[in-house]
Amino acid sequence: MISLSEIRTVVRANTPYKTGFLFDNGIRFSEDSTKFSITYDGNVVPYMGYTEGKWVHKRWKGAVNPNEGWIKNNTVNDLNLMINTATSSEKSAIKKKYERKNSVREQLISQGNLQSLKGNVNR
Repeated sequence: MISLSEIRTVVRANTPYKTGFLFDNGIRFSEDSTKFSITYDGNVVPYMGYTEGKWVHKRWKGAVNPNEGWIKNNTVNDLNLMINTATSSEKSAIKKKYERKNSVREQLISQGNLQSLKGNVNR
């Protein structure tokens, strides 16, 4: 079994961060007695789809999107691994890796090296 806290850790570690708006406002987590829910809100963050997909416009001159597949590939694959196939020691290693990544990001924000926007409380 996986907890909402573990899901949140994996999702937030894979979420791109530039200004903090998508990170703070674009994702909501909830749970009820039978399921967990992750909502990627394209109404709040209309450019979210561009962070996930390939860059095809001539403006990018063939550059590769560094965040391409952050939901479909990275987040979903990591959650599937944790839920379906990982042993408890593998889950622990994955969780620690992402907790470290989130901790470093929080330290950079607190030191002023990354900008953070006031986000929604349901993150």
